Amino acid sequence: MMITPADVRAALALPSMDAPVRRLPKDVLAQHSASNATDRKLIDGAIERLDWWATLSPATVGIAQGVDDERPVPALQLLTLTARAEPTQRLLTLIHRAVPVPIILVTALPDKAGTRVSLAPLRRAERIAGQMVVERVVVVPDLTRQDDPATAAFLTSLALPELPQTTLAALYTALIERAEALTVARLIGAPFQLLADTAAVAARRDALGRYALAEAELLTARAAARGEKRLAAQVDLGNRVRSLKERLQAVAAELAEAPVAGPYLK
Repeated sequence: MMITPADVRAALALPSMDAPVRRLPKDVLAQHSASNATDRKLIDGAIERLDWWATLSPATVGIAQGVDDERPVPALQLLTLTARAEPTQRLLTLIHRAVPVPIILVTALPDKAGTRVSLAPLRRAERIAGQMVVERVVVVPDLTRQDDPATAAFLTSLALPELPQTTLAALYTALIERAEALTVARLIGAPFQLLADTAAVAARRDALGRYALAEAELLTARAAARGEKRLAAQVDLGNRVRSLKERLQAVAAELAEAPVAGPYLK
C-alpha cells in the first residue's frame, strides 16, 4: 500500500491531544511568507489545502523547549500539505518560514504518488528583531511503498519515545538525522542506518551537501552539452560530465564507509 500522511503521523506515536484538525487559509500563508506575486501564485496554484495537526510543546509532550537563544525551539508544529502540483523547494521554503517555530511538514503528493516529509531548522534573523529565517530545508526521499525495508525502518525510528527527550531542539535534530539516513540509504542502496556519533553525523551532512552540489552541476553540464554545437565546447563539457560523475561516485563511496550505529531494527 502507498504511504500516506496519516501513516507518518501514526509512526510519530504522539500522545493523544484531543485537538481537531484545523485548515490554514492560503491567504494567511501568503501574507506571512510570500514576498512577491510569483510566490503568491505558487502558493495558490500548488496547494490544495494546508492543515495543522498537532503542536509538540512542553505542555503536550513533556519535553523542554530548546534553550539556544539564536535557534530557540519553544515548540514544534506538525502540518500536512495536500499538494495540487509537485511541491517545489521554493514552496516548501515558503511554508517553513511562515511559522516562527520549526515544522514537521508532511506532504501528500499529487495523484496519490506517496508522501514527502520536510524539515527546516530556523534561526533568528540578523537584521530584523523577532523574525526567524530558514537555515536550510531537509527533504526526506519520497515515501511510497510500505514494504520497502529502508522506508519501514525510517518510519519505525520516528516514534516519539525513541527520540531524544532532553529538549525539543534535540528531538528535531534527531528527525533531521533520520531524514539524512534515509537519503543515504536510497543513494547507496544500503539499509537505513543511524550514525555512531555527532562527528560522523556532521561529516555525513557535509558529504550529502557535496553530493547535491555535484549532482546539480552535472545536470547543468548535461543540459549545456545537449545544446552545444561547437565541437571543442562539446569535448570540454563531456570531460566536465565525466569528472562530475567521478566526483559523485567518490562521495557515494565516502557515505558508504561512514561509521554506523547499526541497522535500525526496533
